[in-house]
Amino acid sequence: MENIKTTTEQLRTEANIQRKKVSEVAKDLVEFCEKNKATDMLVSGPLDAHNPFQEKKSCSVL
Repeated sequence: MENIKTTTEQLRTEANIQRKKVSEVAKDLVEFCEKNKATDMLVSGPLDAHNPFQEKKSCSVL
């Protein structure tokens, strides 16, 4: 019985959430991505000076 009450409360809460159209949200998401792409490491990549995964260059004579 408690499970049904909890489920009912959850469904009522979800029913009261205001929804937005996907087209509106997608537009906002594209704008956000365009605005922040200069600082996004996944888009622009790390600077060579700050890349911890870059191999250290060393001078070796063969």
